[in-house]
Amino acid sequence: MTHARSRLIVAAAGALVLAGCAVPGQDAAAGTAAEYHGTTVTNEQVDATFAAWAEDSEGRLVSTRDEALTMELLHDDLLAASAELGYAIYTSDARNLATQWFVGLGITETPSDALVHSFESQFALTVLAYNDGTEQLTAIIESAEADAAVSPRAGQIDPEAFLAAVANAKAEADQTQLGQMSFIPFQHVSAFSDAGASWQARG
Repeated sequence: MTHARSRLIVAAAGALVLAGCAVPGQDAAAGTAAEYHGTTVTNEQVDATFAAWAEDSEGRLVSTRDEALTMELLHDDLLAASAELGYAIYTSDARNLATQWFVGLGITETPSDALVHSFESQFALTVLAYNDGTEQLTAIIESAEADAAVSPRAGQIDPEAFLAAVANAKAEADQTQLGQMSFIPFQHVSAFSDAGASWQARG
């Protein structure tokens, strides 16, 4: 990574520093999308995040449900890894950055709590991708693959596909010279492959 690119990402990071059915085949409560490290991500949470992207952005920044689940499932690990690299991500600053993104697109809605929570993961992915965080990202996704209990509707956690999606998002940001907005393509990083038709049919 060039020093110029590093400065752009550090500058953006600096802004941050300043209901459903039981899951088939899964020993978890009804309405569970995933369980990981003692935390339950419900279908309701995933639905709320999915809806928030569509509604808050006036239909211009829609995420899929597997992308929404990725951001919920890996949220804490991604933020912890970002902080270990020296880039702590705070909710108030993430909200400000998401709001700036909306303003730049001419979106008049205010980012909701559900969207901001998802955006925190998106920005942490960006920080890790631009600060030699491949080792951390690999450890995060391999841990999730080994330890997370995920609804078959979401597909399977796929480390290779996840790391490729991160690399592709970075390549897109570089190619389009997004600078301090390099986080934009990382919205569409997914940790899953082979998402089931029943999940996709919901949205």
